[in-house]
Amino acid sequence: MLTVSTKSLAITSFLLASSLLSSRVLAEDTPPLEQAAPWFSLQNNLDLPDWIQFSLQTQAEPMLNPSGGTKQTRNWIQQTVGSIAIGFGLKKETKLWSEIDHWRLDTSVNFYNGNPNFNSEIGAYIPLQQVAHGSGFWLTQATISRSSGDGLLGIKGGILSINPDFIYSPIYDYYIHSSLNNTLNLSINDMPVNPLAAIGGVVELKPGRDLSMRYGLFDLGSTKPIATSLGVNPQANVGGDGLVQLLQVSYSPQWLAPAKPGSQLPPGTLQLGGYSTNNDQDGSGINGSFNFSTGLALGLDHRFWIGSNYSFNSSNNTTPTFISAGFLSQGILTSRPFDVLILGFGRSGFSPTIAAGQSYEGVIELGYQFQLNPTLNLQPAVQWIINPGGAANTTGIFATTLQITLNL
Repeated sequence: MLTVSTKSLAITSFLLASSLLSSRVLAEDTPPLEQAAPWFSLQNNLDLPDWIQFSLQTQAEPMLNPSGGTKQTRNWIQQTVGSIAIGFGLKKETKLWSEIDHWRLDTSVNFYNGNPNFNSEIGAYIPLQQVAHGSGFWLTQATISRSSGDGLLGIKGGILSINPDFIYSPIYDYYIHSSLNNTLNLSINDMPVNPLAAIGGVVELKPGRDLSMRYGLFDLGSTKPIATSLGVNPQANVGGDGLVQLLQVSYSPQWLAPAKPGSQLPPGTLQLGGYSTNNDQDGSGINGSFNFSTGLALGLDHRFWIGSNYSFNSSNNTTPTFISAGFLSQGILTSRPFDVLILGFGRSGFSPTIAAGQSYEGVIELGYQFQLNPTLNLQPAVQWIINPGGAANTTGIFATTLQITLNL
């Protein structure tokens, strides 16, 4: 039998407490506000010129539900995104740009592998994983664009998704559940939400440094041909016909989130927008989001946020109402200033015409992102699915995951 004396235990406890206290004092006196160097960078190792940027990101989301739902099981799904950008202004400060530096070409291809149907297998309607898409290669972007830079006008055209230009905020990227990540749970199959893409264009006006307005026009009839162009077999109801127009106004004054040294959280922003289609199926809708920081001492920096999406026509939108809110805190542990504590809530209301007898499905997500360095992030998270399937006949689901993100 192993025995430990009271005296030895006390000494050990004292040394441990002293070590933790000294590390805390050091962290407060000299906060390590520069991240560790990446382990590996394709951009640097391929010795590419400044006018070419190449990136490769792999994101895996293994998940299991220890309790609740129709059964207990596990799942693995993974996304890999390869992107190439070409432009003479890629590594120049915008204040030094000439006209040629405003222009760039972008191409992106996504590859998914794994089981995208984990949610339906355990009784949930909305995917618990943001990378739950059909296996295979998806062409997600092939565009030419002119960035507004410090000027007034920006334009983009080609094959593209409505996000990240519309119904999107970078703050959503911190979440794993698909309703919290991406486009405020807009679930109209015709809409080219990434990885779906369509032929379209975007015009951006920036009348002020803090104010911008975007208008987009997309051909819905091109969505399915583009999705199948690299061999993917999407759902039969993907894509449609006609055009969709989107309008969004964004306001990002510094007082919504005053700049703090070392902060990597998105700027404070108020967004208001809407969409409208010229067919009878998709109708129109409005959306908005707002994120801000307060004077509270919550880590190195923090954000509260809310977001909502409402569709006036629910005949082709499974979840015409959606409301969400959340909180992020970077550096809540002084010894780890680049980690982020993540909390979010979402509630999706079902269409009475498409999903008769289904009321709503909700989610609460709690996670913590370990930013080891620019190459590797680990994000353990737990989710509680409220009223899975929306019909009040399935017990709440408790799910756990570890998102693994590798940036090369």
